[in-house]
Amino acid sequence: MPRLPGGEHAARRGGRFRRKSAESPAAARRVAAVRSSAVALCAVAIVAAVVPLAVLQIPTAFAWSLPPRVAGARPDAVASLLRASGLALPAMAVAVPLGALAVRRLRPGPVLLAGLGVIAAADVLGGGARTVALIGVDRCLHGLGAGVAMAAVAAIVSGSPAAGRSLAGWWAAVTVAGLAAAAGLMRDLAASGDWHAVLQPYPRLTGAALGLAALYAVLAGGSASSAARNAFPVAERSQLALLVPLVAGVGAITEAVTYRGDKAMIAATIAGVIALSGLTVITARVGTGARFAVVCAVSGFTLAPTTTAVVALTQPTVKAGCLALAAALCGAASALLPGGRNGSLTRTITVAGLFATAAGFSALYLAGPGHVPGRLLTVLSVSVVAGLTAALTSALRATGAAGAMAGVAILLAGAMVGYLAAGAVQFRALATAWAPLASRGALVTVTGRWALLAAAVTAAVALAMAVADIRRPEPQVRSSRARPDGR
Repeated sequence: MPRLPGGEHAARRGGRFRRKSAESPAAARRVAAVRSSAVALCAVAIVAAVVPLAVLQIPTAFAWSLPPRVAGARPDAVASLLRASGLALPAMAVAVPLGALAVRRLRPGPVLLAGLGVIAAADVLGGGARTVALIGVDRCLHGLGAGVAMAAVAAIVSGSPAAGRSLAGWWAAVTVAGLAAAAGLMRDLAASGDWHAVLQPYPRLTGAALGLAALYAVLAGGSASSAARNAFPVAERSQLALLVPLVAGVGAITEAVTYRGDKAMIAATIAGVIALSGLTVITARVGTGARFAVVCAVSGFTLAPTTTAVVALTQPTVKAGCLALAAALCGAASALLPGGRNGSLTRTITVAGLFATAAGFSALYLAGPGHVPGRLLTVLSVSVVAGLTAALTSALRATGAAGAMAGVAILLAGAMVGYLAAGAVQFRALATAWAPLASRGALVTVTGRWALLAAAVTAAVALAMAVADIRRPEPQVRSSRARPDGR
């Protein structure tokens, strides 16, 4: 084959090089698009697996199934076991800000893997726990791992490009539905087999979550690290560090006074409510997620104790759980509405969701839990789940990564204070009820009163938000039309 002249050969070679250079950016864009889609799908799956796994650690499952050695023991031994099994929630609340600070230094993927690894280790330990001390250690490990995992998931959701729309709604739906169904699932798990099952709930779900977290850590790469670092202002980093001792103090008070008597629990409840209000106000003033922090505090304080009290009266069914999830998804659909991150429509949805939640709690009080069929009780709970999901979704859209993780810590702190307050009310009502029928009547009365209190708290917060929105100054928009004088 004759060789081309030097100039023509060089021209053809340069043309091929230019075509390859032109094709490489297009190929890189296609690869980046596929990678981004895979990361988004993996994030959706992580929320669906990790959030329920973490929320399942909140209820004290031994309240429904005591080990044989403790079932006939003295009240002090039973109280010690219940306190040990209740260590998971304070550990979760403390671990969330610690996990948030770890996300600041590392990527969310490795932090999520570390948290799920602790949960897996706790599952292994739970199979051989025989003493109250080992049960307490196991529950602490479960709580620490779940808190770190919840912080990493919040960072993934708030740092994703889809966080302003669908992923925020998906996270809110799964979180609210998990809080509503956790007590029923743990009661069913405790009643279906060996009591060790409550110390290692759903190990297959843990394995699936570990696999998804490993896949996300590989796919996300280094972009998540830089995004997390850029999203952490100095003031919010200090706020996350300040949350650790404050939440730990609330948890220590909760564990110290639980089952100690009604007077001690009432005093601790007042102190816990004041501390929770202070935490919420400080977070709202310092961070970017003011509304999200308030909604999280209300959600934790009202929803988890109410569902636990209702589960003590009636056993939820699978249909009830599916209906709650459907209601949560309907509330999450508000994330698809336009209105921007800080628009008036977003603020309106938050307030309307809280008012709908208050209406649901009020309906639950008027119907009288324990006196109505389970199906009607489920229907009455739909507005609670849908309202809280809509409020959380709209509030999360205007929140950064640090504010989202601080909000999760406040949600768990609110659940701690809510359980403490509900426990104080129950302890006082059940102190004089010894017969089974009298105990059930006391539980019905207490659950109704707690639903009324939850409705009052939610309505008061919604009203305060509405008044704040009315008093908010409207942004001044400068007109582009020329003035009559020509200026």
